[in-house]
Amino acid sequence: MKKFAIKYSLEFVVIVLGITISYWINDIQIQNQESDKEKVILNSILSDIEQIETYINTRKRTLKSDSIWMDYLIKNWKNINIDSTAIQFSKNRYDASFHNLFLDFREFHPPIATLEMVTSDGSFSIIKNNMIKRRINSIVYLSKEQLIKNSEVEIDLQLSFKERLMVDEDKDIVEMLNTTQFELDNRFNGSEDYYEETKNEIKVILEKDYARNYLNLKFRHRYFVQFFLNEFSSEVSELKKLILKDL
Repeated sequence: MKKFAIKYSLEFVVIVLGITISYWINDIQIQNQESDKEKVILNSILSDIEQIETYINTRKRTLKSDSIWMDYLIKNWKNINIDSTAIQFSKNRYDASFHNLFLDFREFHPPIATLEMVTSDGSFSIIKNNMIKRRINSIVYLSKEQLIKNSEVEIDLQLSFKERLMVDEDKDIVEMLNTTQFELDNRFNGSEDYYEETKNEIKVILEKDYARNYLNLKFRHRYFVQFFLNEFSSEVSELKKLILKDL
């Protein structure tokens, strides 16, 4: 009877031990699977960050160029060298464009689809590093929103200016606004074929005091757009460092 009890006890211990080991192995497998999933998610975010950085660098370059030209035009409104300015506007594509300064606007749509998806599809729970999660939240719900909000203020300024141009009865203004998509495409691709048109547009716009006032307002607000773009850029850089360290 005693031997039977010992045998039974040993069998019970073996069974419990087997179950425990089984759970332990299963737990390790689950942890490994989650770790693999986390690496996939973090690498996807890194890939997203590369696109974001390219986007940011392009935007910084064009905004800097815009600001240089706005500053020059504002300070020299009454004695602009129209010929040399028209040449620069004709050949420097997006980095120096009459239309981007006066008629079009710089929208911001940073490519953060993966970051936004991570915050809403359950992937967040798989990421273990809380600093990474906080940084993602900050980028998606704070930095991006501040950047877009300030960009939209500038867009509103530009739209108001365009409305003012449209009610102006000056026939030269009407001619300036009468631009085809084909022509715009060629201009933005750096074609110098539109030098004379650009030269005439500059002459027309310099005669309008409200155009100078508009440019002043836009130039002042551009500081905030660039400030929040730099903040957004810093957040993205910090996230990249955290992920590379974690991987």
